[in-house]
Amino acid sequence: MSDTERMAESQVPYAYDPQSIDALKASLSPQRFATYLAKAGGDEHYAFALYLYNARLAKSLLFPLSVTEVTLRNAVDAALVASHGTSWHQDAGLRNQVLTAQSLDTLDRAIIRAKSNARGKVIAELTFDFWSNLFRVDYAGLWRTKANIAFPGLPHGHGRSEVQTLVKEINRLRNRVAHHEHILDMNIPDLLAKMHRLTELRCAVTAAWMRHHTTVSLVMRARPSRAASAPVTFASRSDVNFVAVAPDDSLLFLCDAGAKSCCAFVCLDGGAVIGAFTHRQAMEYLADQASELEGLLDFKGHCVSEVLKNPAVQQGMKITDAGAAFAVAVDLLRQPQTKMVVGIDAATGTPQGVIIRAHRRY
Repeated sequence: MSDTERMAESQVPYAYDPQSIDALKASLSPQRFATYLAKAGGDEHYAFALYLYNARLAKSLLFPLSVTEVTLRNAVDAALVASHGTSWHQDAGLRNQVLTAQSLDTLDRAIIRAKSNARGKVIAELTFDFWSNLFRVDYAGLWRTKANIAFPGLPHGHGRSEVQTLVKEINRLRNRVAHHEHILDMNIPDLLAKMHRLTELRCAVTAAWMRHHTTVSLVMRARPSRAASAPVTFASRSDVNFVAVAPDDSLLFLCDAGAKSCCAFVCLDGGAVIGAFTHRQAMEYLADQASELEGLLDFKGHCVSEVLKNPAVQQGMKITDAGAAFAVAVDLLRQPQTKMVVGIDAATGTPQGVIIRAHRRY
């Protein structure tokens, strides 16, 4: 999985228990979450998956949006310098005869925030809305002879209106991303194409560079489905290829073909799990016994209960509900002494599956 695909998503499934769901809804606000819940058809797990996908998609859009915005403002700046000089933000002609009251107010606020009259600092404080608004019909006169200065790639006969069509939609997307709104219903491929087109009108090299490094398509291919968003349980990730043994069983069973291919041995007493061990733990026990007997070892003379007496074996096995969230097992497997986790049926106590830490299946 790439860095892009990991954004806003852990490698380990999150345990959405009722308490966690209620807490998340309260933090995100019920109204905001309701949008995703509606799109998920009432499925809360799918709704959270869509919320995370929306966050990853928005993050992947930050790069092309930033390149487009910086390119746009520098393009407009070039046109304004050509018509009103290097201090256009202070030029009386622009301020009194060209800018609308709204644009002038936005410009003055930017100058205040910049705490400087330096054009570069003021430009950095101006919003995308300011640049976008300069392409409205109110500014037709400004672009009558300056459109090709700002955008050398404009075809003959094209001008302000074509640029406005691109900028208006890009600005709408930019505002939704900036305010953490959902963009699930927006035509992202089309908007991305508009960003590439607008940038290309200014500089084809910059547009190609932006396209090369944009990861939006990768994220879009990872859009979650309802089926894939279903809760991940211990049982769905565990290995059912284990062998059930009894405390009094001799270790001769280790020679059986089935025992050689299983993942672990689970000891039952009266139907309840009382311990479990791996092949390695069994071999370590037998090796210790063989060393005491100068290599002479009768498997029939040793039983399961003797292997289970080892403190490392006792502490290395943990039990959990097979129907519990997989994340619970992951937390257990991260404990230093844990070697395996056995999932049991909560109603009957019978083993349902095993996850071995060494297998790194989590």
